[in-house]
Amino acid sequence: MIRGERVAIRTVRRTDLDALYLLVNDSALKGEHLAPPLRSETAFRKDFDETGLFGSERGCFLVTDLDDRLLGDIAYFKVNYMDGFEIGYQSFDPASRGSGLMTEALRLVVRYLFEHHKINRLQIATGPGNEASKRLALKCGFRLEGTLRGFVLHRGHPADVLIYALLRDEALGR
Repeated sequence: MIRGERVAIRTVRRTDLDALYLLVNDSALKGEHLAPPLRSETAFRKDFDETGLFGSERGCFLVTDLDDRLLGDIAYFKVNYMDGFEIGYQSFDPASRGSGLMTEALRLVVRYLFEHHKINRLQIATGPGNEASKRLALKCGFRLEGTLRGFVLHRGHPADVLIYALLRDEALGR
């Protein structure tokens, strides 16, 4: 577990699985900007059994308050065309959104990933209308690099994606 001032990040425990499965599949929590497909419980549990949802190519950090109450998650995964990870995040608690908790958590994850993986780059992909995600990326030092036009199908329609990136030297001050 890595503790910050108001949040902690940690890996997923077996005792988290029931609640986490329901949270990651709750479309009401995803808002208008996130629309990943639902995961089957069998595949979700199999992935946990095989990897603990944490590995060298992809993984999931849980974001908790200091009393270990689940607030959200931050996932990382390899993107074939770059030396680094893409990061995605979600706040499970609507009441904590906009409070700075995810900013603190993302900073902890960024530092961890750069210190424990031989990577040079982290990136965040978000929709142009996702103001909260854009603010979070900028607060954590990510820079807007550009727009991928019509890059994804979002709810059946082509949608642009903004790419924000942070390099190792920028994050670690070297």
